[in-house]
Amino acid sequence: MRAPAAEPVPLPSDSNDTWRIGGTVLRVCWRGDLARFRREAAVAAALPPGFPYPEVLDAGSDGELAWQLTRAVEGVPLVEVWHTLTAARRRAAVHRLGAALALLHEHRFPAQVVELLTAPRRLDGITDVIGADIVPLPLDRALRLLDAARGIDGVPAALLDRVAERLHGLTRTDPLSAPPAGSAPAGIGCLHGDAHPGNALWHEDEVVALLDLEWVRFGPADLELEPYLRDNLGTPAWRTADTREVLRLLAESHPAAFAPPDLVDRLSLYRLVAAVRSLVIAGRTADADPRPLPLAPLSRAADGDAHIRRLLPDGGRR
Repeated sequence: MRAPAAEPVPLPSDSNDTWRIGGTVLRVCWRGDLARFRREAAVAAALPPGFPYPEVLDAGSDGELAWQLTRAVEGVPLVEVWHTLTAARRRAAVHRLGAALALLHEHRFPAQVVELLTAPRRLDGITDVIGADIVPLPLDRALRLLDAARGIDGVPAALLDRVAERLHGLTRTDPLSAPPAGSAPAGIGCLHGDAHPGNALWHEDEVVALLDLEWVRFGPADLELEPYLRDNLGTPAWRTADTREVLRLLAESHPAAFAPPDLVDRLSLYRLVAAVRSLVIAGRTADADPRPLPLAPLSRAADGDAHIRRLLPDGGRR
């Protein structure tokens, strides 16, 4: 399919080069796991009715880059208008987001889609591990990244030793220690993989789309909470109080994500391994990116679970 003959307008994206071209959006992936666009297109074609996702018009790859063309959806990221919304509209927005995630997790996809999502990944090098998932689990992935972090200039060995000790204590909580292959065991379902207000579009007083299924994977429902353990969800205006409010409303609309009895430990694990991945990414791009290494988030993640308990409804007590 040929994109419309219109002037391309660059759009912000953390993982791809993205343009709005008339009534379509073109995304080009040239790093990491190029197959993630293939997985996204397969899932998008089999989504349950009512899941708010843009129509995928075409997709492809030449082995060096992958691309995807979707129909454009009007709206602005929910995170950008969050502080202008009334409490009732915030509740409606998060309930819509939570209901969509619950629908996705419970949906029975065709066997070929399940096989595609659960097929073993080729993780020959550190770049492959980084590009596989935002949360590098099973734990052996995170441990490979931790070893790579020891080769980054400016990273204190004492910090990485603390991280290793903390990971050792959380080993038993890894829900993906025995990853599914060709089927989805109880409690394991389809996840968006990066669902948060920055990836939800708000238009005419409602959430009209949940974007970027490229990180889709199979896993437990609580793994969808990982984005809320990040520092600011990509905007300095986002506050801890906002995260607490969203999580309280998500608990109402997607209770399965808050159901594990060891939720605090699991979220501690997700937060820590994602921080290790972020450090390795920064270390590998330090020559082109003058920003300091993200040592502080990693240190905070290694300190314990007090921050997570402050975020969760009822302090995460079960």
